[in-house]
Amino acid sequence: MPTCMKQKQQCQIERPEPGVLAYREGGTEYRFPFYDEGGEIVFVAWPTTQRIFLCFLLGGWTRVPSKFSAPDRERITARVVDHFRRQGARIRVLTRTEGEEQGFQFHPKLFECKGRASEILDSAGFAWFSDYSAIDLLHEEFGLEVCGIHEECSVEPIAQAMRTGFPHWHYSRVCHKNCGREPGCKFALHMFPRSCGGGRCVDADN
Repeated sequence: MPTCMKQKQQCQIERPEPGVLAYREGGTEYRFPFYDEGGEIVFVAWPTTQRIFLCFLLGGWTRVPSKFSAPDRERITARVVDHFRRQGARIRVLTRTEGEEQGFQFHPKLFECKGRASEILDSAGFAWFSDYSAIDLLHEEFGLEVCGIHEECSVEPIAQAMRTGFPHWHYSRVCHKNCGREPGCKFALHMFPRSCGGGRCVDADN
């Protein structure tokens, strides 16, 4: 298992599954979105989950509310970047826009992701208009929302297909809409967290 350079507190860095980088330091573990794009590794310096190791618990690890300070971000990001650069890899760091600027984000990359999502759903046997009405862009959260899913039994297969296609997007939610524009179910999958509003929010297992 790879370890960081000898420092006051050692850390472990591993990729336990597609789209996930696990960083352990002492008894704390953070899980970050992590993916490859155009021959370059992209490290998303915004942890999806945090857990701590408690010896008296069966299994040891328990999830806790994420606490990620600016010093934590700077320290962990520097170690992750150094780790992969020493392996000869190209790495880029992606962070979330914070504060008042969040509502004004625009990510052209999501149009390409929307095209991929359409192909993914088509390969999984779900056709636009017949099985769902639209795929909307979520710029603030960096993700997509499959809208107007006609049959509730289709929601989970659609969710699984989308999660497989975008494993580095760790947040998801399902909403049920009975009237108005695009009635039916909606499944959202995104990289950064968002408020639940009136829907039912579910964190991905990553």
